Amino acid sequence: MNNQTSLGKKILQNPNFVLPLALAVMFFWGSLFPMIKIGYAAFGVNTAFIPSILLFAGIRFVACGLLLIGGVSVRDRRLRLPQGKALGYIVMIALTGYVLHYACTYIGVSHLPGSKTSILKQIGSLFIICFAFLFRREDRFTPAKLVGGLLGFFSIIVINLSGLRFSMSLYDALILCASFCSVASVVFSKNAYDTYDPMYVTAWAQLLGGIVLLTLGISLKGSISTVTPKSLGVMAYMCFASCMGYALWNCLLKYNDMSRLTVIKFTESLFSALCSWALLGENIFKLTYLISFVLVCVGILISGGHLRLPAKNLQEGTKPCRP
Repeated sequence: MNNQTSLGKKILQNPNFVLPLALAVMFFWGSLFPMIKIGYAAFGVNTAFIPSILLFAGIRFVACGLLLIGGVSVRDRRLRLPQGKALGYIVMIALTGYVLHYACTYIGVSHLPGSKTSILKQIGSLFIICFAFLFRREDRFTPAKLVGGLLGFFSIIVINLSGLRFSMSLYDALILCASFCSVASVVFSKNAYDTYDPMYVTAWAQLLGGIVLLTLGISLKGSISTVTPKSLGVMAYMCFASCMGYALWNCLLKYNDMSRLTVIKFTESLFSALCSWALLGENIFKLTYLISFVLVCVGILISGGHLRLPAKNLQEGTKPCRP
């Protein structure tokens, strides 16, 4: 392992860096919910026609995949095509984390407030926090994780309260489906990163997922009616936020406890709410939002105080990754 890789690993395992880096990821991802809505308007996407939504999502991830592959190729000084076991992981991550996850997300967000969409997507996070030990031996179940997860879950309930009633529609169900597709993707990703470079896997998974979405959108007659400097600027930000978010998150995921790291994902809904207020004028000045914020912060402090793997696994994790 070279000195640069060793330094990067130390940073990604240091709790003092993990929390701010993970929060930066949550900001990028949270900002994407209102930006998707802005993108629909900027590109003239007919949100009543699902193939056009799939086409829009496909363009984003093909662009992201190509950018990341270019970056990885420059770093490694050669282009490495996926093959063997790596290809199997990439296919599963692409299907669960990009095709199914974002097909459901993009359709759901077209009919729901951006803040509510991001909140519903955190249901899967509770599942990872409480049941990660079923998929990873080093990811042990603890009462602190349960308490932190429940507080995060209660924050979702509080922020979603309308009077004393919940509402559930087909689009809400699609977002919940997207949440559990994301859970499957996280598990596949964590397993892949035991052997392969996170950036390499992420780049090819995004490209493959984008190609599938793009193909579906084109074959089903999806279309985009407007391309302007503004719309291209919106797409450029979405690609930047997506590339930075996934690159950072997957590198953190490689070196940190999956369930504890996932607690921080509950802040994604808060960043989404703030960005939806700033960009779309959604009303977030409610007591429920304040209570939700407090619950999330307490949950992170309780269950995310030691964002790193047990010492035994840190030693095992020193083996070099394959590309």
